[in-house]
Amino acid sequence: MDINQVSPGQNFTAMIFGATGGIGHAMVLQILSKYPSAKIYRFARNLNGLLPIESSRPSQIDDYCWDLNNPEELLQSLKIIQIKNDQTSLKLDFVFIASGFLHDKNQQPEKSYNQIKGDFLMRSYKLNAVGPILVLQTLLEKMDLKHPCKIGVLSARVGSISDNRMGGWHSYRSSKAALNMLLKNFAIELLRKRLPITLVGLQPGTTDTDLSKPFTKRIDSSQLQSAEYTAESLFRVLQGLTPEQSGQLFDFNGESFEP
Repeated sequence: MDINQVSPGQNFTAMIFGATGGIGHAMVLQILSKYPSAKIYRFARNLNGLLPIESSRPSQIDDYCWDLNNPEELLQSLKIIQIKNDQTSLKLDFVFIASGFLHDKNQQPEKSYNQIKGDFLMRSYKLNAVGPILVLQTLLEKMDLKHPCKIGVLSARVGSISDNRMGGWHSYRSSKAALNMLLKNFAIELLRKRLPITLVGLQPGTTDTDLSKPFTKRIDSSQLQSAEYTAESLFRVLQGLTPEQSGQLFDFNGESFEP
């Protein structure tokens, strides 16, 4: 079925993690444009940072606090959702994990190995690899695994070992490479069980967000994507994939690339 020709009343349930970010918020809007009656769960570290969205019915969008470093908090939220929906396991159609950490006010990405700091490296691993994978682990524990679901996790081409020609950005590159390996491991296990779950890493491209803003000043505006364009592209790519393609990495054009 063409995803651009969806019945407004068709059931569609999505979870967006990192919904305060530019791409995460845009993904919520993208889903509503395709599935006007969709049920959407937004997860964010700070609920005050979530932008208001007009919905077609009460309780169409539910918001939950989510800390990458606290899987137990997510587990409790999922239990609440189960109770509200009278489900023993959650029937999800679409999951998008849009967390990412590149820099903060104290440190920019490293240009040399001399700039590596242990605490910054560990923080990058926690936010870019450990956190998203613990979310995925917790979700799979509560999901109806017999119900078809597309799961996309924001990765990065700079996390590709085979594509690395420039070096640098040690913490970000290596943490995304670790994420890619873990996604592959999860996908292998899901495929062995012949589950209808599609799990992939997604490369968003150079998008105008807070994460990339310090590094886009020299980029021509024609090469800088809006969050809306990126979300639309990633949604289309993910919806077109099958469980057999799980564990692979895809960019916003739908092209696969090597880890």
